[in-house]
Amino acid sequence: MASTAADLEEHTQPVDVEKNAQQSTTHSSASSTTVGKEENVDVAATPAPVAAPLDWDGPNDPDNPWNWPMSKRWYGTVVPGCLCLLVTFTSSVYAAGVYEVSAEFDVSITTALLGVSMYVIGLGLGPMFSAPLSEVFGRKMVYFVNLPIFMLFTMGAGLAHNIETLCLCRAFAGIFGGPALAVSAGSFVDVWDLKTSGSAVTVQAFATFMGPSVGPVVGGYLVDAKGWRWTMWIVLMMAGALLVPLYILEESYKPVILKRRALARGQELPPKPDPKTALKMIFTITLARPTVMLVKEPIVQAVALYSSFAFAVLFGFFEAYPFVFQREYQMSLGETGLCFLGIALGLCLGCLLYLVQDRIFYVPAHKKHNGSPPAEIRLIPAMIGSGLMPVGLFWFAWTAKKEIPWIVPCLAGIPFGAGLVLVFLSAIMYILEVYTPLVAASAIAGLGLLRYIFAMASPLFTVKMFENLGIAWATSVFGFIAIGLMPIPWIFNKWGPQIRRMSKFDALKD
Repeated sequence: MASTAADLEEHTQPVDVEKNAQQSTTHSSASSTTVGKEENVDVAATPAPVAAPLDWDGPNDPDNPWNWPMSKRWYGTVVPGCLCLLVTFTSSVYAAGVYEVSAEFDVSITTALLGVSMYVIGLGLGPMFSAPLSEVFGRKMVYFVNLPIFMLFTMGAGLAHNIETLCLCRAFAGIFGGPALAVSAGSFVDVWDLKTSGSAVTVQAFATFMGPSVGPVVGGYLVDAKGWRWTMWIVLMMAGALLVPLYILEESYKPVILKRRALARGQELPPKPDPKTALKMIFTITLARPTVMLVKEPIVQAVALYSSFAFAVLFGFFEAYPFVFQREYQMSLGETGLCFLGIALGLCLGCLLYLVQDRIFYVPAHKKHNGSPPAEIRLIPAMIGSGLMPVGLFWFAWTAKKEIPWIVPCLAGIPFGAGLVLVFLSAIMYILEVYTPLVAASAIAGLGLLRYIFAMASPLFTVKMFENLGIAWATSVFGFIAIGLMPIPWIFNKWGPQIRRMSKFDALKD
């Protein structure tokens, strides 16, 4: 999501075309008068006119994605959302085959789990390379170039004959799949006003978390029936099915649309920015400033820590669920995968709760404050989710035993999944409200980087933790951490304005 806030800034800074035209005419008239009065003016020395910045023809310009027909706007939302679902699904579908991989390549379970961790860290690194590409070539080009390369490395993982090849191919598949998560956020901003369209915001959150939740369901039955390599072949089939919809998808990135239109009209293009300056800005937004903000900015530290913990627990459950349900309830891989449907149902409920609270709290506040409601109103979903997450974790911790029916711990995934998506959505929207757009882009990049670092590490220690502490206490550790993090949205809701005034970056001072 590195470019999301920058794109939002473009849409929220309207240009008065008529005023600019008048100023240009006045300037030209003044220049002509001056030349007429001064006989010795060196016309050759007069600087050449500079092309005016490109912009929409007016508020009703049909080329502006915000003015597209509703069906076209939703197509431009759902297709990138499906791509997000695919790349996140790929992260977890492999997890069901970890024990087969361990046996086939004669490696430990922890080593076999590197197939999950390497892919996840690739998802975190990929957007760092995609941001500059999408700024130059647009959204569609990044989607359409990266997806086939993602497919090639996925095929390489499926054909691997040693663990090194498997992990390397998974890492590169993640790197070329990760841009979908970042660039799709920009696509959503291109076609929707996120401040007034909560339903569009939930699409990426739904895809980001639903993919990992249904991956084990599909993977479990595939590994049981066909073996672990089919977890790669199913990904190839799904990716191939998206090639045609992506080809039909229209470009939605404003600068690229305007540049193409200007060329078609024969208009003069504005001068290109200095490459060194552009690269420096991209490096600052996507890497340097996110790192500094994670180290020095309390708002980013707190929000990133909370959302990253939630993400880490989800990825830890990829190995915790097989440990619990296969050992306690003697389930097959396929049956174990079905247990993740509790989390999936919770994600759906969380998205629904977000939409409801958006209509109840944010929309009226947006109207009441003339489009500038208090930033802390974005924390209401996290305040709800902060209570749901520990409920789900402790529920699972103390009911996952053979004396209690298996459906009881499965249902614990509902409050956990709902709390997870509410915290995630609230974190992103609060950052967008709190900081100016370019700084928010850096903050969100920092959130993403820390989130995938946590997700990478979580599966590697979860099994050992469950073996050493037992199911109840291992899951309770997560529950206690969730309780410790629970006050964060409540603290910011009460003292957010005071905390924002201490920011060293461009936090809003209201």
